[in-house]
Amino acid sequence: MAVDQTVHGVPPSLSAKVTGSFAYLTIRDRMPTILTKAIDTIHRNKSKFFEEHGEEGINAEKQAISLLSKLRNELQTDKPLLELMDGLPDTESWNQYMQKQQSQLGDQEPASWFKSPWLYVECYMYRRIQEAIGLK
Repeated sequence: MAVDQTVHGVPPSLSAKVTGSFAYLTIRDRMPTILTKAIDTIHRNKSKFFEEHGEEGINAEKQAISLLSKLRNELQTDKPLLELMDGLPDTESWNQYMQKQQSQLGDQEPASWFKSPWLYVECYMYRRIQEAIGLK
């Protein structure tokens, strides 16, 4: 079943497939801005991380910035969505839902930022932020 089909009178999910739509503008413009602000905030607090955690704090800051920068690039270039790897209690549920999205798209295209439902990818971005900040 294609994601764009109406099922039992329920319209398809909003996605960034339609250029100029709310979902498209949100994913193209607002979400990268949120990630940029998160990266900037972490970088501005570099000295605080060092004061409180020493070299380990600086290494965590560098890793978080690296992961968030990678995430921003994945979003802006419509890369396939990646499974979560942090092992938190909800990780399996997130990955199962992503597999469901992929099965709805079929084999012709991977579930990605602009092809998947907007609400899901926005929440997924915040969950990936949590993963980036929590990984050691």
